[in-house]
Amino acid sequence: MTNSHPAPPESDEPSTESAVPDDSSEHPDSAATADGASTDRPRSESADRPVERVQHRARPTIRPQLAWIALTVLVGGGIAVALFANVLGLPDRQLAVIAAMAVAFVVVAVIGRLIAQIYVLTRTTYTITASSIRYEFSLWFRTRSREVPRSEVRAYQLERDRIQRLFGVGTVTVLTGGTNASLGYVEFSNVPDPETVRDAIRNG
Repeated sequence: MTNSHPAPPESDEPSTESAVPDDSSEHPDSAATADGASTDRPRSESADRPVERVQHRARPTIRPQLAWIALTVLVGGGIAVALFANVLGLPDRQLAVIAAMAVAFVVVAVIGRLIAQIYVLTRTTYTITASSIRYEFSLWFRTRSREVPRSEVRAYQLERDRIQRLFGVGTVTVLTGGTNASLGYVEFSNVPDPETVRDAIRNG
């Protein structure tokens, strides 16, 4: 004899399953990955930033520093050699040697300082835009910059020594109303055609 089991009655209750809304349409910056997960892509800020037009850009020249090195070697080295040879006829030979060594030490120190200036100048860029005046110095993987808004410029001056005048370069200093001398100015050292740089600052 076979036992039969009646089928369970069908439930009249409505199904509780609901569709999961797709959020991808609400977040246009989201993108689906290979496994179905979504990742947010940050919006680029550089696209919204306007590109500022450069009015003048220059790099300093090292020719005045090279001229100073040559002059230091000629003058200082000549004095040191003359003292060492006791051309002046000093009665104390040892005193003449000490004086020659002192002069040689000063010559080496001056040349070292000029070489450091050359290294800095070869990695320096001067930029003038419609809204700012900027000095940039790059050292290996680091960049140091100083920027002065055009609205804060109070004065500017052009200086040229004899060697700079010989090579047609000069130093343009931009002064602001700041009280700190180290932050209140930007100096364009050994810049070629300094009159053009001065006019670009003045006419901005």
